[in-house]
Order: sequence, then structure tokens, then C-alpha cells
Amino acid sequence: MSASQPRTVAELAEIVGGEVVRGDGLARINRVMPTDRAAADAVTFVTKAKYYSSLAHTKAAAVMLEPEVLARSDVTIPATTAVIAVRHPYVAFARAAQALAGRVPGPVGVHPSAVIEAGAELGRDVAIGPFVFIGRGAKIGDGATLYAGVHVEPGATVGAGSVLYNHVVVRHACQVGARCILHPGVVIGSDGFGFALDTRPDGELVPIHEKIPQLGDVVIEDDVEIGSNACVDRAALGTTRIGAGTKIDNLVQVGHNVEIGPGCILVAQSGVAGSSKLGKRVILGAQTGVSGHLKIGNGAMVLGQSGVMNDLEPNQQVMGSPAVSRADAFRTIIRLRQLDQLFQRVKKLERLLTKKNGSDG
Repeated sequence: MSASQPRTVAELAEIVGGEVVRGDGLARINRVMPTDRAAADAVTFVTKAKYYSSLAHTKAAAVMLEPEVLARSDVTIPATTAVIAVRHPYVAFARAAQALAGRVPGPVGVHPSAVIEAGAELGRDVAIGPFVFIGRGAKIGDGATLYAGVHVEPGATVGAGSVLYNHVVVRHACQVGARCILHPGVVIGSDGFGFALDTRPDGELVPIHEKIPQLGDVVIEDDVEIGSNACVDRAALGTTRIGAGTKIDNLVQVGHNVEIGPGCILVAQSGVAGSSKLGKRVILGAQTGVSGHLKIGNGAMVLGQSGVMNDLEPNQQVMGSPAVSRADAFRTIIRLRQLDQLFQRVKKLERLLTKKNGSDG
């Protein structure tokens, strides 16, 4: 990481949408640190009441917190620490970290080992690393950065300001929007898993899987981030689409013709089977699976390790496999934990009944 970009407390307050309500607005800030380990050049933040006590001994130059926290009798902040009042401290932390972070080391200019075919278009101020391949007719937007080993195949598009880390592959005719971040090993536009099952003419039960050509494309809209080794398959026909602002974790599989709405979160090892449609702000927890041809409503949440086999209504929360409502799933878990107790009670009742029947006889 290169050197940070120092800011004054007042500058940082403006960046995070806050207000300096106490302390020196001209103090210099170089980094973001936790309250208990913060140095004198750092800004810190607090989001939960259980951390308020740590403020009493912080050495941070400034702290970001909600305005009402200052009025609490159990909160003590050193006189040397400036206070930036913000509505959402965690969001403020993210913005402060962005503002203070130095540039991640990467390519500058176009490396001589890069292969750029005739007809490819490069925008202004692009950075192309070693052994990058850019096919004919591909377009790379202004300020985009392609790290070592990236492949952008013929006719593909990478939007302005996007960053493609090492060994990302954007296959032919696929589109990556502006300001996207694709981490190492991401593959956009590999063939969807499409096969037609047949058997041999002589009646032998030997399956023949006829490949269905995947003739569609993938569109990644603006401000999408995709984690390492995730795959987004091209459509059989039409388009596989990832909506603007969606964030996808490592090792996620998005099948062909899937449509994911804006602002969704797909956590590690989750998967969405072909032709399913996710609405806006859907959350898929880690290791969740969504079957094919389903509709997941806006704001729905699927908790980790769940398997969704039916459509979900907007804002529905489900868990388990097959997934059921969160409340039903927790009731089932509680009942399962009570099985041994129930078993012992039944055994006791059986002994009593046996004893009673024996004495009656």
C-alpha cells in the first residue's frame, strides 16, 4: 500500500457528511484505527454501546459517533480528541477509510508485454499490466485498471474507472460497467451449464449430454464488486444481468440467464441456478442455494446454508433446506433439541403403562 492521503478533521467531517462539534478541526488525520489502539494521527468510530467505555482512554485525534452519544453520562472522551457527529458511524468509517487510503500498488501506463489486438479501443489514462490480453473490438473505458494476466476477449467492454485484478477473464461480447471491481480469478461470461439429455438409439441406458450453445451475454452494471474466483455464466439466449451496486463475495456461482437486481448482497459460496430472478436488495447468506426459474422478491433475506426451492415474497426471511420462514425454522430447531427429553418421557410413560397393565392382569 502506498502512502496515505492525510486530511484535516474538518475535511474529513465534510467527506463523511458529519459536523465537528468539539475539538480542533485543523488536526491532521492519516488513518482509521480502533478506539483502543488508535494513535494520535488516527480517526476512530463507535457504533455500539458496549464500546463506549473504550473512548475514555483513546488517543485518537478524532472520533466519529452519533450526536446523542455525547449526551450520555456514561461516555467520556478525552479533551484532546475531536468529535465528529455523524448519523451512521459505520458508513462514516467506510467513507473515511476510502478518503485516507493510499493507492493499491498496480500498473502504470501500458506494459510492453500486453497484447492489444487491432481494433481494440483504450480510453484515456488506462493502466494495463503485464501479459494482459485485449481482443479485437474490445473497449476499455477511461481510467480503467487491468492488472497482470487479465483477458478481455473480442467485443467485450470494461467501463470507466473499473479495476480488474490479476487473471480476471471477461469473455467475448460481455459488458462490465463503470467503477466495478473484479477481484482475482473472476470469470465473466463462461458458458452456462446447458445440456440436453438423450440416450443411445439401441436403448442402452447410457446418457448422452448434447451441449446447448450458450449464445447470450453477460451485463455487469455500474458499481458492482465481485470477489475472487466467482463466476457469472453467459446466457443461453439473451442476457445474464447483475444490477447496479450489487456486491458478490468470493466463490459465488451465478448461472445462465439469472437476473440480479440492484443493491443485492451474495455472500461466499452461494449460488443461483439458471433463469432465477432476484429483486432489489436481496441478501443471500453464505453457502445458500437458489434453485432455477424462481422469483425472489425485493428485500428478501436467505440465511446461511439454506436451500430455496420456491418463490419468495418481498422482504421474506427464510432459512433451512428446504428453506422455510425464519420463525418456523427456529421453532423446528428448538423442537429437535427437545427430542431426547421427549424420548425419555415416552420411555418413562411406557414403563408406567407396562407396570400398570401387569398389575391389572
